Amino acid sequence: MTGLREDCKLVFCVGVGGVGKTTFAAALGLREALRGRSVLVLTADPAKRLADALGMYGLRDEPSTIPLPESAEGGELHAAMLETKASADAIIRRAAENETRARRILDNKIYRAFSNTLARSHAYAAMERVHEAIRDPRYDLVIVDTPPAQSAIEILDAPARLVRFLDQRVVRWFLQPVDGSSRLRGGPLARRLLTTIAGESLVGTLTDFLGEMAFLREGFSERARDVRDAMRSSNTEFILVSSADSVGVEAARSVADEVADRGFVLGHIVFNRAFVSGVEVSDVSSDRYPPSLAELAPTLERMRAWFAHEQAQKRAVIEKFCREQSRGAWILPETSRPLGNRSALFAWISAGRSIAPLA
Repeated sequence: MTGLREDCKLVFCVGVGGVGKTTFAAALGLREALRGRSVLVLTADPAKRLADALGMYGLRDEPSTIPLPESAEGGELHAAMLETKASADAIIRRAAENETRARRILDNKIYRAFSNTLARSHAYAAMERVHEAIRDPRYDLVIVDTPPAQSAIEILDAPARLVRFLDQRVVRWFLQPVDGSSRLRGGPLARRLLTTIAGESLVGTLTDFLGEMAFLREGFSERARDVRDAMRSSNTEFILVSSADSVGVEAARSVADEVADRGFVLGHIVFNRAFVSGVEVSDVSSDRYPPSLAELAPTLERMRAWFAHEQAQKRAVIEKFCREQSRGAWILPETSRPLGNRSALFAWISAGRSIAPLA
């Protein structure tokens, strides 16, 4: 199986749910670590599939070190599961001038509601974690396992969306202190209007929140731009993971369009469960069975022919998609055993094959 380029520093694995994207991210991280690189696999998917794939339990927001075999060439493998609340709290503590200021934000009701949701705040937290990880000298490579398609697009959009939001005139005007004081703009009239609409308690909480968050604006904006630039860097690869059936490929086509619409370039396409090891079209009529299996030979031939037909159909679908995308693909086999340990995970990804783009 073809590996990543040596200069690749950041990978985003994207695709719809249920196609083995998290398993692939774990396997790719393991493979690169065994090649001698220090790798962090960060899953932004709220489901706990990464821990299962790596045979680990209790993965948290802070990276855990994954044991490698003694034969590893000096590489390291780390894994973390994004927890929105923990990541957001860590962002505030890093950015705040002191614990007192951080605590005022952490205890604010608006902030608590924001940081506990798994919608856009999850995407912003993922963006911040990616920024932290790619600047961490401990890691040669960061692999981001994104959530299923629509949530993945939220994460890809988060840097640009945050920059746009923070640059809006209304937000900049509201966050601008008056005459260098701590009072926010808007004045009594604006506050009375908001109070009439939303109530005194909510307006007071919102005003306190925006007042405390004002000092974070430039930092958020700068980091968002850094991540957006990193996503478009030549050292970053987007890997689309899909099943090999026609329904899965149609969903993959939609994800590929979403990625392209945002100005990102697919580096690789991965088709999971694309073939059955040991079953080839050319072998259907060439096998000779021993006498003890003579009675089963017709049934075995029908089974082999059915498998070969399925693989031929999948191959045709894959080749058509590769032509459309002008990209080659990695194809991964069906597996008959769970991939819940690192030996099985490595054997699975090592059994993958490459398909060159067809004219």
